[in-house]
Amino acid sequence: MKPTIDDIAKKAGVSKATVSRVLNDKSEGVSEATRVRIKALIQELAFQPCAVARGLATGKSRSVGLIIPVIANPFYPPLVRGIESALFKREYGLFLCDSDKDVGKEKEHIRSLLEKRVDGVILSSVISDCDCQLDLLEERGTPFVLLDRIIETRKGGAAVYLDNRRGAKIATDHLIRRGVSRLLFINGPEDLALSKLRLLGVQEAWNEGPGERKPIILRHGDYTATSGESIVVELLEGTGGKPHFNGIFAANDMMALGALRTLKKWKIRVPQDVGLVGFDDVEAAQYVDPPLTTIAQPTFEMGKKGAELLLRLMDGEKPRKRIVVMEPRLVIRGSTGDITYSIGG
Repeated sequence: MKPTIDDIAKKAGVSKATVSRVLNDKSEGVSEATRVRIKALIQELAFQPCAVARGLATGKSRSVGLIIPVIANPFYPPLVRGIESALFKREYGLFLCDSDKDVGKEKEHIRSLLEKRVDGVILSSVISDCDCQLDLLEERGTPFVLLDRIIETRKGGAAVYLDNRRGAKIATDHLIRRGVSRLLFINGPEDLALSKLRLLGVQEAWNEGPGERKPIILRHGDYTATSGESIVVELLEGTGGKPHFNGIFAANDMMALGALRTLKKWKIRVPQDVGLVGFDDVEAAQYVDPPLTTIAQPTFEMGKKGAELLLRLMDGEKPRKRIVVMEPRLVIRGSTGDITYSIGG
């Protein structure tokens, strides 16, 4: 038979109300010795409090909502693991929602999470201009953290993201050092703030680097391998299969892998004819032939820091640092040369 609060109270020689206060971390008026005794009995009897009852007592659901744009993208699993690792330590559950890159669906997920009375929300929005979504959260006083998205100053929120401009500059500098003078840059969706920052980084490196270079060929994909593939196909078909570029920088690894697939189909050698750099360092990047040079994002740490920041907001803290910017790292593999090594960002 499962132990009850009544069993704990009788063994500890205290009232059920005292046990309840200790369980709900409201130990005002409870001596340290009594609190320790109750905690020891809870462990000894393997007592598991009812989550619903505990939520009613504390006014908290002990749960957090996470909304991501596409769960199939290999960028997100390590991010989710990082989030879960931080929440697990604090005994918080996680509601995972996939918006499928649909703004309307994203808003519905937020409403659904608010109906579930989650204590906080972590959001990687489909769009940069997500004020409507954030307004929904602020109206309810629900703390939130944006991941991999840039946020304007808001009372209820915080953000964790990569230094995208620096990451793109590092990637482009590397291609220039490897002799690239005609660059195809496959950026992400044009309306995303991080896409604009990556373009600035590419342009900065391209304009400042040594030697003469042709104007950048700029195309926008949707972060899928299919879009990277189709962009390169279109350009090659327009030039009779002879690339007018000798380097490609793709704004994520999936588009880079799609580009690599097309180059192989057209018998264009990587890196001898075209150097190729991706962005993210997903697990598959090291296993393709040739292995993909890429800008690594610390996705697990990004998720963990985002969750830790949200937990502080949910605890009523006012962190001095609400914006956390992570550093990119260039991982050099076979798609830009024969030597495989890593350079800190």
